[in-house]
Amino acid sequence: MLIDHVRFRFGAGQGSGPLVLDEPAVTIFVGPNNSGKSLVLREIADFGSIGSTPRAILEDLQFRKHTAKEIDAILIKSTDYRRHPGEVDLPDHVYLNFKTSRTQVHIPSFYEILKNPARQTDCFVRFYAAHHMLNLDGPSRIQLTTKQDRGDLKNPQSTFARLLTDDPRRQSLRNVLFDAFGLYLGMDISEGASIHLRYGNTAPPNERTVEDATIEWMRNARPIHQWSDGMKAFTGILLALRASDPKIIILDEPEAFLHPTLAHKLGREIAQTASQDDKQIFVSTHSSQFLMGAIQSGAKVNVVRLTYQQGSATARALSNDDIRVMMQEPLLRSANALSGLFYEGVVVTEADADRAFYQEVNERLLAEESGRGAPNTLFLNANGKDSINKIVGPLRALGIPVAAILDIDALNPETNFPVLLEAANYPKPHNSIKLDRADVWSELISDDNKPKSNGGIALLNGASKEKAENLFERLDQYGLFVLRNGEVEHWLPGLNVTRSKKWLRKIFDAMGSDPKRPDYVHPDNDDVWAFLDRVAAWMTDKARRGTPL
Repeated sequence: MLIDHVRFRFGAGQGSGPLVLDEPAVTIFVGPNNSGKSLVLREIADFGSIGSTPRAILEDLQFRKHTAKEIDAILIKSTDYRRHPGEVDLPDHVYLNFKTSRTQVHIPSFYEILKNPARQTDCFVRFYAAHHMLNLDGPSRIQLTTKQDRGDLKNPQSTFARLLTDDPRRQSLRNVLFDAFGLYLGMDISEGASIHLRYGNTAPPNERTVEDATIEWMRNARPIHQWSDGMKAFTGILLALRASDPKIIILDEPEAFLHPTLAHKLGREIAQTASQDDKQIFVSTHSSQFLMGAIQSGAKVNVVRLTYQQGSATARALSNDDIRVMMQEPLLRSANALSGLFYEGVVVTEADADRAFYQEVNERLLAEESGRGAPNTLFLNANGKDSINKIVGPLRALGIPVAAILDIDALNPETNFPVLLEAANYPKPHNSIKLDRADVWSELISDDNKPKSNGGIALLNGASKEKAENLFERLDQYGLFVLRNGEVEHWLPGLNVTRSKKWLRKIFDAMGSDPKRPDYVHPDNDDVWAFLDRVAAWMTDKARRGTPL
């Protein structure tokens, strides 16, 4: 590995130390839009190709010290004894050929630089690191599959030429691509001095010849430029990883153009390739499928969640075990809870109708462009209030602000409220809040009242109502928003939509769908609009309670 450690300028939150990654093999950056994922990749790429540059996210990047034995091996492998016109041999100098580049080095200085890269970082980058870095952005990934010069196959230089002359590596790559597409990759040398890529329905004959069978296969196979951008990107990335010799690889959103199934396969292949070939890969992604593929590969993967809100940045290393829980737990998997990694916050409701209603309310708040609502927020639903904790707990363990919205009967002692307090990281012991909860519920149901359907705390007066309000405010502080008015069906009473199984359809009809029509319901300053403002304020509060550092 080239990189010894990477140090960030910040950590998981206020009061925490900066994040440090030691000998990172596979590092995947996740987080919401504009959180710095692409920026940190550019900073790593610049550091490895230029040297010391101004940085906003990275505090430091240290390259690994090389032993004399390792440097000996580098010189033996890379020394180029050929001379180009105009080149002059100097004492104690050699020309090093790093496949994609060629440079002359002073041997004693080269030893000193690689032994102590921290002392001469810019020199280390210039004479070594920059020649072993591959930065694959979107356009360059598509271009990876365009034709390449065949060159001298006795000393192959291009990626295609190296793959053509390495039968085991080419076959291994072909197997992976066949698993992905059900087609066989072939390398065509029958057109001039170039190598072209083609896909066919059968395995190609010997590509290193121009025998009749090989030419016939190439004639019938479709050139890669006739296939989709996703197919070209997938092929190009894996070809570059397996056939080139970079030690540091930068990939910004490699899942672009890919179907979720291919994104999963790509994540797995990238992680496995890094672990097997001693490469260091830094990736940003918005794909939960890509992330799952990398985690399930069995390779050591650093998952770093970046955020940037209101001038405050965080960098948190996520536990692979915690992510696996979200991948394996049926409820979390069915709710696609892992997607919460790519949002600024998450709201969890009891049922799908609740989720749809609150999401629509939030969309209307955001559409006003008045600073209200919860931007870049994922709305999820559990299967009833007793399963909300199964979504809230794992997501909060990953440092994601997760708010839960519950009907007032969450206070009923028959519900499993203690596990929700645990999931919300409410401070222990819970004895006091459990007693208050029982007392408030007892007051709510006195005289055979039904608080969920008959108005919630509107049933209370005086000290009983004040005690209930205090309880709700304490829960609000930890992102547990219990509806004071009873249940979701009591919002927007002016629309006169009665509680029924078809309530969601009726309330949406009453709210209207065309903002230009006079009957369209725009946000107001009270009712559900003010309620969701409180939820959004908790999620954006840097001092919010309930989300661990």
